[in-house]
Formats: sequence, structure tokens, C-alpha cells
Amino acid sequence: MTMDFDVVIVGAGAAGIAAAIELQKTNLSFVVLEARNYIGGRAFTDRETFISTPVDLGASWIHSFGSRNPLYDYYQRLGKDDQFDYDDEDGDALIIDYNGRPLLPHARQRAKLVLSRLYDRLDEFAGNNRNSDDQSIEQVIQTVYEQLIESDEQVKRIVDLSLSGMEQYEGSNLNNLSAKCWETGDAPGGDRWVSCGYGTLLQRICKEHNIPIRLNTLVTHIDTSDTTRIAITTSDSSSALLCHRIIITIPLGCLKRNTIIFEPPLPEWKREAIDRMGYGLMNKLVVQFPDCFWGSSTRTIIHACTVRRGRFRFTICLPSPSNILIFFVTGVFAKELETLTDNEILVEIMNFLQNIFPKRTIPNPIRYKFSRWSQDPLAYGSYSNFAVHSNPQTIADLAKETADGRVHWAGEHANSDDGSENWCYACVHTAFTSGQRAAKAIQKQLNNS
Repeated sequence: MTMDFDVVIVGAGAAGIAAAIELQKTNLSFVVLEARNYIGGRAFTDRETFISTPVDLGASWIHSFGSRNPLYDYYQRLGKDDQFDYDDEDGDALIIDYNGRPLLPHARQRAKLVLSRLYDRLDEFAGNNRNSDDQSIEQVIQTVYEQLIESDEQVKRIVDLSLSGMEQYEGSNLNNLSAKCWETGDAPGGDRWVSCGYGTLLQRICKEHNIPIRLNTLVTHIDTSDTTRIAITTSDSSSALLCHRIIITIPLGCLKRNTIIFEPPLPEWKREAIDRMGYGLMNKLVVQFPDCFWGSSTRTIIHACTVRRGRFRFTICLPSPSNILIFFVTGVFAKELETLTDNEILVEIMNFLQNIFPKRTIPNPIRYKFSRWSQDPLAYGSYSNFAVHSNPQTIADLAKETADGRVHWAGEHANSDDGSENWCYACVHTAFTSGQRAAKAIQKQLNNS
């Protein structure tokens, strides 16, 4: 059986959902094809493991939260959960050294001065080297870093703690991140924790709009050799899908792994942009305990490590009755943990907790769930970043149509710079914006044809 549509959308994450909502405003026929058995992609809310507490294993916050955010109204209407809410501003941040002790004021002040010099060095490099070869952030700051750290180990740990915040935000280590593009496209404004779960919010948006989505439908081939129709092959091959336009919203990690075969092959400039753009990894290690041994007022634990920069740097604390710790792990450390068994990861976590709470009895966990996004064949990672030699033009190339304007591209990695002060990328809401853009471009094309 052959089915013919005006538009096919590949992927039911934020970009695909937004594109579908835009197309519903037209007379164009369309369908969304989603390889997973759920809606939301890397915004996935686990509502089963921890009973009454929804936990996001992917995205958790709406960045740049405010009335100009395309998800703001949806959150106000659909995203609040009266049974469970969390706001880290309601409690305290426990900022500690590797052994659980407070960071000394004089060391924090000294570290602040060192960081200021390092950031000045990055600003200088980014401002003066627009037309020269790029370097990694690690390369640019290394000499100044080594000169200023001297022999004060706590100052070094505090500086590393701050630098690892950059690594956490980008999902990659500093030796992979572009110094030219440091702070380029960072989400401005405040953040809002999605109390019902980000994945749940996207599912509720789909339900409100009654979007036609086919789950468990993996696209394997896209053939644009016929100039009148695009042919789409899925893994079950039960039917052939034809369309005039297609919107590709699959993760950058899947594009890098060539999980969809394009015939004819993608143009070289598109392939180069896919290869050049960085792609980070953030995993969440979610552990539930029988009691809130860390203290009911603590909302986050920020930890300066003596072993390696960023190891168990940041932990979200959900108070009673949830009694849950969510460890955010990124980059190389996250990749290494993915090679361990769940029990081995639990041992690492329990040793860490015993080290920072040496005078407390740490109870055995009662439930846990660990994400492994780099091993997920429908993601192969978490979100994009500016790797060395990538820049906003790389994102523009990722977003640019191919096949004579018939194949459109969207996703968190394909939200090209619109020149506004609020522009950013690598967020769920920017994926949503990119989907809107692609759908509007198709509407304009087909209305003028």
C-alpha cells in the first residue's frame, strides 16, 4: 500500500511537534513518523520507576523562560503539577569541597580572581581571532591557568568547579569546545523546572492538538531522486510513503551515524556541517532513598572534586516524600560510567556520598534509574555544542534545505541565528522554534507553487 502526503515529519520530539502544529493551520496533509514508542525524544519523563514522582531522564528545564518563549504559554496551561513541584530557589545550595567541608572564603575569593583572568583570556581570543584558526577552550586558557593556580589545591578545585560548570552546560569537556564561540548562543534569562516532566509536557501538547503521530516507525531510507515525489522507507516496509516535502528532526547524533540513508547522498556541505558540529553527553543517575539524609532544605549539592574536574559536580535533591538524588554527569566521565553495570555505578555513587557525608549513615537505595544516552540508537548523545572549528554558520548549514528545497531540517542543532538578542540553540524550546520555521517555509513554498 502506498500513502501520499503533502508533508512527512520525521521525529516526534519538540521540533516535529512544533512543525505539526504549524501545518495544522494549513490545508496540507501530513503525518509524523516516530521511531520510539513514546512522544518527546530526548525529553523523556519516567513516571513509573519512582511511583508518585515524575523524573526527567533528559531535559528538565525550560531555558530562557518567559513570555517570548514558544513553550511559555503551554507550560502555564499544561505543565504545572499540583502533586509535585520543585524549585531550587526554594531551598539551599550545599557548595562543598571534596570531603564535604565548606570552601574557605579566602580560597573562593582567590579563585574568583583567577577565573576572571581566564575569562578575560577567552574574551581576548574570541575577539581578536575571528579570521584565524580556532582552538579549544582548554588550549586557550591552559598557560594562564597553570601560572595562576600555583600551589593552592583548594583554589585549583574551586576554579575547576566553575570550569566544570561550563562543561556541564555544554555536555562536553573543554578540550572539545570552541574558544572562538565560547558563550555564543547560550540561553539568556532564567530557567524553569518543568514540574510535571518535560516529556509529559510535550505529550500533553500533542494531545491538546491531536497530532497524527505513528509511533514505532523507524525511517531508514529517504529517496529524493524523483523530482516530483520523495519516497520514504521504514524498517517494517509494510507500506511506501510518498510526499512533496519532508522535515528531518532526528538528533544530530543519528545524523552523524547515518541512521537514515539518503539517495542521492547529502551534499558535501551538509555532511561537513553534520560532522563539524559538536554533540555532547549528559546523563542522569537517579537514586531514591528511604529518607532525606542530606537535609530537607538542601535543593542542590555542588561539589569540588580532588580526583578529576567535574566528577559528581552537580546533584539535584528532591525532598521528602520523594527522597531522590539526581546526579548530573557529563562528557568523558558520563561516557565512562556508561560502560559500568548499574551495580558498579551504585558503588561509585555510594562511595561519593559517604565521602561528602562522613558523619552520616547513608541508607541503601530503594530504587534507581540511570540514563545512557550515548548508547541509545535513536539519540547517540544528548545535545549539540560548538566544537572546535564549528560556529553559527555551521548551525545555518544544518538548518538549510537540501534537494532543491524539498528536504527541510529542524532540531535543537538546527535553530539558525535569527539576529535577535534572545537567539540560542541546543534547547528544547529552540528545537520547537526550528520546527515552526521549517513548517512555515514549506507552507510558503507550496502556496507559491
